[in-house]
Amino acid sequence: MNPNAVETPKPFKEKRKISLVLGGAGVSSFATVGLLKRLHEEGIEIETIVTSGWPTLFVLAAGFLKSIHDVEWFAMRLQEKDFSSVSSSDPSVDYSGRERISSLIESNFKEKEINETKFALIIAPGNTHSDGNDTFDHGDWKTPLLKTMAVPGLFRPYPTRTQDQDWIQSIQGMNVEEAKRRSGRIIVAVEMYDDYFSFLKTGKKDSSNGVFRQLYLGSLKKSVNQQLKEANLEGHIQLMTSPTNFAEKRLAIFAGYKEGARLAKAIRSLSNN
Repeated sequence: MNPNAVETPKPFKEKRKISLVLGGAGVSSFATVGLLKRLHEEGIEIETIVTSGWPTLFVLAAGFLKSIHDVEWFAMRLQEKDFSSVSSSDPSVDYSGRERISSLIESNFKEKEINETKFALIIAPGNTHSDGNDTFDHGDWKTPLLKTMAVPGLFRPYPTRTQDQDWIQSIQGMNVEEAKRRSGRIIVAVEMYDDYFSFLKTGKKDSSNGVFRQLYLGSLKKSVNQQLKEANLEGHIQLMTSPTNFAEKRLAIFAGYKEGARLAKAIRSLSNN
């Protein structure tokens, strides 16, 4: 054996189907960009992405734009107004009449259909209060994006106490079950909710009923934790800042990049076992 020989990385024993499940709210969701960038650099091919909440915007960008560098450029141009425009609402009015996609998003996403992305994409807006846990894998991307990004407590009020509250019991901040249903052999779930959870717990920036807000928070936390347990690998992003602190976009992207490196190593370990 030549002692000067360079050891080459062990190849995967088999090409496994890798599904990425994302869920989050607030600026920590910008970590999606860094996460996808690092997995791409590591040669980790993602076959399916199931996304809920704000990460959906960045996943759509990754599916439509030419390169991950274009996605990062797009993300750094986004401002608070691009997110508030999809969430400001009167909960008594139908989605189509009260929410809009910002001009920046419209101008960059030329494609019209979800299934025009480079990978299989499923949008699961299970954290909205009027449509349950429907999933979208084809058709117009605008409606499900509006639904999944309109997160209560961020630019959007909670439903009133007089409305039907059954939706609280069916909240699903992530949807690992959908990835399993679509035969993902390695399912990697990454949550970006912790800063949002802290924000909801304090409730300093909203006038909602405190008990109702805590019910919502508890239900969402339970859902996310249950879904993470169903995945082969799990990741977490927390910036320890307000979910509306858009000055931390770059920090979030870096946090996702770092977490992507850790997950890439873990994916290789699973694939070679």
